[in-house]
Amino acid sequence: MKIPKIELENFSKLVTGLIEQADNIEALCYALNRLSLEELEKVKTYFSGTATRVVGIRQREIVMGTFLSGMLIFLFHLYQSNLIVFFFWALFSVTCVLEFLRLLLARKPIHQHISLAFNRTKYDRIISISDIILNKRYEKELQNTQNKFTPTNNAEELNDTL
Repeated sequence: MKIPKIELENFSKLVTGLIEQADNIEALCYALNRLSLEELEKVKTYFSGTATRVVGIRQREIVMGTFLSGMLIFLFHLYQSNLIVFFFWALFSVTCVLEFLRLLLARKPIHQHISLAFNRTKYDRIISISDIILNKRYEKELQNTQNKFTPTNNAEELNDTL
C-alpha cells in the first residue's frame, strides 16, 4: 500500500510535535484530544512499536555472561591439569577484564542507551494518554450506537395501539 508523501510529511510533523510536548502532560492531552479518531489510532500504533527497553537487553546479557562464566569456572576446576582448558580460561578472563575496561572508558554508548530509555518513557506516556482518550471515544461511539437501536417512546406507543 502506497502512502502519499504529503500524508507522510503531515504525520511526521504530528509525531515530532507530540514528542516535543511529551514533557508537558497538559499540552500533550490537549494535542491528543484535538486529533481525530483515525489519527489517534495511527499515533498509538506508531509509538507502540516493538522496541524493547534497554534494561531488558542489559539484563539478558548479564544472565548469559554469568551462565557462561560459571560454566567456564566449573570446567576450569574440573580440568585444571589440562593445559588447553587453562589457556581458554585465561583467555576468557583477559577478555572479560578488557570488556569491562572498555565499558568504563567508553561513556558514549552508555549515554546513548540512557537517552533511548528516556525517549521510550516519553513514548510510553504518549501511548498511555492516547489509550485513555481512545477508550473514552470508543465508549461514546458505543453509547451513540446503542442509543440508535434502543426503542423510543413513539415505538412503544405504537405497540400499545396495535
